[in-house]
Amino acid sequence: MKAIFFRFSTYAKFAEKIQNTKFATIYNYETQVKPALSIYESMGFNEQMIFRIFKNRGLSLVKEDALNDIGQLNELFKNRLNAEAKQMRTILFKDPQILSHSIEKMGNYLDLFEKQLQISKEEILSMLTAYPLLMRNFEVNYEKFRNVFNTYAHVNDKQFGQILVNTPFLFSFNLERIPPNFRVMYNREYKTKEIQELVQKTAEFLALKNHDFDRLLNHYDVLIPNKEVQHQLLVNNHKLLLLTPAYMLSPKINLFKEIGLSIQQIGQILQICPNLFLKSVQTLKLKLKFFEKHLNFKIKDSPHFPQILEFDYWTVLRPRLVILNNLENAMDNLKMDQDEFIKKYNCEQKYQELLNEAPTKKKIDADFMIRKYHRYCHDRIQLLH
Repeated sequence: MKAIFFRFSTYAKFAEKIQNTKFATIYNYETQVKPALSIYESMGFNEQMIFRIFKNRGLSLVKEDALNDIGQLNELFKNRLNAEAKQMRTILFKDPQILSHSIEKMGNYLDLFEKQLQISKEEILSMLTAYPLLMRNFEVNYEKFRNVFNTYAHVNDKQFGQILVNTPFLFSFNLERIPPNFRVMYNREYKTKEIQELVQKTAEFLALKNHDFDRLLNHYDVLIPNKEVQHQLLVNNHKLLLLTPAYMLSPKINLFKEIGLSIQQIGQILQICPNLFLKSVQTLKLKLKFFEKHLNFKIKDSPHFPQILEFDYWTVLRPRLVILNNLENAMDNLKMDQDEFIKKYNCEQKYQELLNEAPTKKKIDADFMIRKYHRYCHDRIQLLH
């Protein structure tokens, strides 16, 4: 009943919608639009998705040959890539114009991916699901980008295949920016092998404006003067190459300067906890404020600095602040010092029991166990009232 109502309401809305558009004179509702709706519905598209496709693509998918192409494309991806209905919906929803490609050519592209570039079926499907626009002007783009990467990074076919897997939107980049960015890296004494390793993880940094990319590497030159150490850090943490200095890196460096750290110390933090620099400036500022103002504590003097800043503020740090405040209030009301309170309510023993179990657990489980300790403390506080 629900399916019948869906079809009726969808057809009725489309019929009404088309009558008031230029498409009423271009496409026949009964012979073109209605059959297309039936195919989309059979593939699991909901009403909202169908409306969006037809609205954004100007009903171009109801041309006479398009209906046949949908079935052929679905069959090709199902047989060659083991694509499921959900993945086909995603591909068609992201780029309905993929139907404009010749099925024969699409099969040839899949052959190239599998045989020449040595990309697995699972990776091809993942790549197309993430960015089906890769297939647009594929032959022209492939030759241009393949030549550039071969000339400047000397990548082989398999390596280029890995580049496409991890950066499927590669062909959307401004090709003119890529050679100068390669030269920027060679000027900083990056080895070809290091560049190959980087671009296989992500080639996204090559899309940065050359000036921005050069400024970004200048920051790393200042923070980590040792070239070998710096290059290894960036190869192992390639996302650091996506931080444009004006918007993401410089403000974080300034935040650390404000708490009294030198450039050398900030460089050491970068090596110990590179993920800190991938978080937003607001997040880092919130954590520093938490320790400096709420706990009245110089975070840079902590033996656990900088690792302690990697904890999530909302799920880890802030709940612990609430517990600490409650414990302090409870001790004040009982006129007990910290040692007396711990001894009387067995907090230390409970904490040690959890810590002893933690190393045998996964990291996330260990953190959960420590939270149980805070729950234990909270329960002890409730007993006092």
